[in-house]
Amino acid sequence: MKKTGRFILAFITAGVLSLFGCGNGDSIEGTWVLTEEIEADGNKIDSKELEEIGVAETYVISGTEVKYTCEAELIKKPIEITFTLEELGDNKYKFKYGDSFDFATVEVKGNTLSYEVGEEEPTKMIFKRQE
Repeated sequence: MKKTGRFILAFITAGVLSLFGCGNGDSIEGTWVLTEEIEADGNKIDSKELEEIGVAETYVISGTEVKYTCEAELIKKPIEITFTLEELGDNKYKFKYGDSFDFATVEVKGNTLSYEVGEEEPTKMIFKRQE
């Protein structure tokens, strides 16, 4: 009787965890929204400030397709670019444009995707998974 009870409990636990999306872990697939920028000097721009200056950046990733959208008050219509996803291992990926241009090397940790832009004084871009 004890074995049956443990089996039922394990089965119910597995079912509940799958309903809540546990196990999505470090998967890169999904919708990612820019929530913070950290400039080279340590200055942080949070989601409230990004909203105030009218900047919204989003990645939608499915399979090997990465769709980027940037909306800003200074531009009349959104900028949309499609990249190809290349898996590098250890939760690191490349966003590639065409055959020869690597746009960014990104890292996924749980529900956070980040990468740096700029060479001399890089800015760290931090995206959160949209639920």
